[in-house]
Amino acid sequence: MTRFHATRRATLGLAALAAGLRPAFGQGNTLSFVNNGGVIAEASRRVWYEPFARQHGLRVIEDNWNQEYARLRSQVETGQLRWDVVEITYNNMALACDEGFIEQIDWSRHMNVQPFESSGGVTECAVPIMSVVGGLTYDADRIRENPPRTWQDFWNVRQWPGKRGLLYRASMLEIALMADGVPPARVIDVLSAPGGIDRGFRKLDEIKPHIQWWRSGAESTQILATGEVAMVYAWNGRVASANQRDRRNFRMSFDGGFVLGNQYLAVMRGTPRRDLAIEFIRFATSAPVLAQFAREMMYGPPNEEAMRLLDSSFLAYLPHDKMDMAYIQGGEKYRQFWLENLEPLTQRLARWAAS
Repeated sequence: MTRFHATRRATLGLAALAAGLRPAFGQGNTLSFVNNGGVIAEASRRVWYEPFARQHGLRVIEDNWNQEYARLRSQVETGQLRWDVVEITYNNMALACDEGFIEQIDWSRHMNVQPFESSGGVTECAVPIMSVVGGLTYDADRIRENPPRTWQDFWNVRQWPGKRGLLYRASMLEIALMADGVPPARVIDVLSAPGGIDRGFRKLDEIKPHIQWWRSGAESTQILATGEVAMVYAWNGRVASANQRDRRNFRMSFDGGFVLGNQYLAVMRGTPRRDLAIEFIRFATSAPVLAQFAREMMYGPPNEEAMRLLDSSFLAYLPHDKMDMAYIQGGEKYRQFWLENLEPLTQRLARWAAS
């Protein structure tokens, strides 16, 4: 298991725990979830929440968020818990684990963790549920000839006029460095070195007037469908869903590099439904259930046993033959950089975008 070093556990969150948490919802026969909304919420409801609720005679309470870390932190600090189970990104998960806002759990006591090892493994605070690929995406019905292939093309607003859709997170500095010629495998080395952050912002400066920020996965494909942007950084599952459900003709190019990261499920620190939340995560990450979730979302399951249950057509939206161009969001250097820089860079991005 990947271990996080707890360095800042003497926080207001622990003070709230010592005082006794007061759940915002009655303890009753309920379990509350937060997810990223849109098609992920729909798939979670069909594959996870409703079947689990029927099995256990539960009432499900559902919320969504755009990974605003302050929303998670404030619940524990104030003792007003609204969530039991959290769908969370790697960066937020690492920070929340370090600061003590999600539960530390020995997952090997509740499930077989070995099938997760090849995709990065479970951590002491969370279990991966899907491997997300973020890459350059365009509408092939609008760009029929000479489509963009690399992040340098994405930055080339003369040859391909129009707005550029980027995720409103500091992690877009990683994309900026790829556009500046940094090989994907070296991005975190450059970003964490002296001058790396400034280099990323200088590259973003080049297309600042052309950026249209998106905050939810659903918004990323919506602004491409409406023509508000000429191309967009988007997640492969959202692209696949738009093509299959809405008959779009969106294409992804992995030639210039792409981001590969996991989403996780974690248990809120101090929930009185801790055991039930653990049981839900055990259910949700079992091979048959996770394979069905992958079919719904078109994101790769980070469980090898689940992957073996999927047919070959599933590979169409995965860069399985271009893994040498992957920028993998994981590892000690990546974790340490974002643990130290997530909040200050989020604030700096907000100032930069507003200026």
